[in-house]
Amino acid sequence: MKVVGLLICFWCICFSANSQASNTGDYEVKVFSYTYKTTKGHLKKVTPEGVGIEDYKGNYYIFRTKDIIKIKVKRRGLAFGQFVSGGTLAGLGVGAAIWSLDEQGENTTEMAKLTAALTVAGALVGTAAGGVAVVANKRMALRVNGNQSYFLENYKKLEKYINHSQATQHVASY
Repeated sequence: MKVVGLLICFWCICFSANSQASNTGDYEVKVFSYTYKTTKGHLKKVTPEGVGIEDYKGNYYIFRTKDIIKIKVKRRGLAFGQFVSGGTLAGLGVGAAIWSLDEQGENTTEMAKLTAALTVAGALVGTAAGGVAVVANKRMALRVNGNQSYFLENYKKLEKYINHSQATQHVASY
């Protein structure tokens, strides 16, 4: 019965990790500016004159093209460390499930070795999955360097990363 419970927990962990990783609409935008601090948040508006960013505190910032050094966009999701820790916990869970099958408790050293090996194997699988996730993570960067003509040619690439989900609370113009 313990094994079934542990397998159900393992399945739930894998399912939740998969559903978080498949989130395709949540992008993080990072704007580097000549005169203002670097701002991370969600892209709210893109025009030929600049971009509007809502940071994670709910503040809304408008960056004009002449102030923009670079704009980076990446998909948010599970980080590399989360994959490694998830794989390690999954390996430990499988090892513990197998260990629970030994009802007599005679092979504790062998079961401990098996659990350790499964934990290491889970960590390796998590590392591989995390590496693939980092490489597959959609990223885009525009090196504007205050160049209005470059921004006019490329600003439409940012439109697919606009997040319309939340209203803004505060307005600050740069």
